[in-house]
Amino acid sequence: MESNYLEALQIREELGETRNLPRSNYFLAEYYWDQRDTARAREHLQEGKRIALETEELDGLQDILKLQMLVDRENSAQYGLELSELKDSLIQEERLLRDKFARVRYQTDQYIAENQFLSRQRMMWIWVTAGIVLLGMALLVIINQRIRNQKLRFLQQQQEANQEIFNLMLTQNEKIEEGKQEEQKRISEELHDGVLGEMNGIRMVLLGLNGKEDEKSVSLRAQAIEKLKSVQEEIRGISHALSDAAYQKFSNFIVSIEDLLESTAGTAGLEHQLDFDREADWDGVSGEIKINLYRIIQECLQNTIKHARANKVVVELQASENTLVARICDDGRGFHKRRGKRGIGQKNIASRVQRLGGQWEIASSPGSGTEIRITIPRGRSLQSPSNEVLEGML
Repeated sequence: MESNYLEALQIREELGETRNLPRSNYFLAEYYWDQRDTARAREHLQEGKRIALETEELDGLQDILKLQMLVDRENSAQYGLELSELKDSLIQEERLLRDKFARVRYQTDQYIAENQFLSRQRMMWIWVTAGIVLLGMALLVIINQRIRNQKLRFLQQQQEANQEIFNLMLTQNEKIEEGKQEEQKRISEELHDGVLGEMNGIRMVLLGLNGKEDEKSVSLRAQAIEKLKSVQEEIRGISHALSDAAYQKFSNFIVSIEDLLESTAGTAGLEHQLDFDREADWDGVSGEIKINLYRIIQECLQNTIKHARANKVVVELQASENTLVARICDDGRGFHKRRGKRGIGQKNIASRVQRLGGQWEIASSPGSGTEIRITIPRGRSLQSPSNEVLEGML
């Protein structure tokens, strides 16, 4: 056993395991004490005690002091005192270690409590955020619904306004027809009472002078001929008046466009001109087409007054069996079509043209004025405007 203990001590010294050297010296001292070799036992106890103090190996030092009290009885009291001090030191160290563990446990509990608080706070913020998101979504739904309701109200008001305008145009057209009938009655009365009366009188005079060659009869025939010339001139005058009235004949829609030109372009100081197909039956055009075309021309005139800086504007209206063509031209400053921003006015025009199933285009360049051409098919049912056009109108 001695050789094994010595070999273990040597190995630990070579490996530098200083904390285990006191225990090896203790085992050797215990072996030598058992063999009654007190000197060598004391030697190993002293060496183990020195190393234990250097390495602060208190457990090994406690065992060494207990064995020294048995081996060196003369100094056992001193060893007992050292052992007591060592035990007090161990108790103090254990207390410090226990306090340290208590502090660690307290800090751990504190960290756990803080983590729980942070977790609850995080959950609270998650719920608050979710509530805000839900509230925002609800507000978006409400706002979207209000916008849709506003669009529907706008369309309803527009339809009511169009119907009112159409009724006013029909009323004005009836008044014009009444005027025409009164004018026809007046002309009929003038022909019956004036021209026919004169011609009957002349016919009777000529019949009475038939075959007479005296001077008085010749004079009366000359007067009758002059009277016939006067009647001829009167008939020519009535004919010219009727011809001019027929030439000047126009429908209620044309009157509305002329009034529109006068009230917008004329008020703004613009020279204006209306050219239209005088042979076309404008009264035969559907009321919806006339109302929307009236609004389109009105929007074009307003854009000309606001932006074109023009001196003159011309409105042309042409009608065929299948289509209506409106052309609005000005001599303003014009603009680049690619750079021009499409405003609400153009979106309104596009909406109305789309509803009528027609097409429109703008021709413009800087310094060359602007021309807007609208082509609308006749007799086509109205189309509902798309969502994009409705958003532009609103």
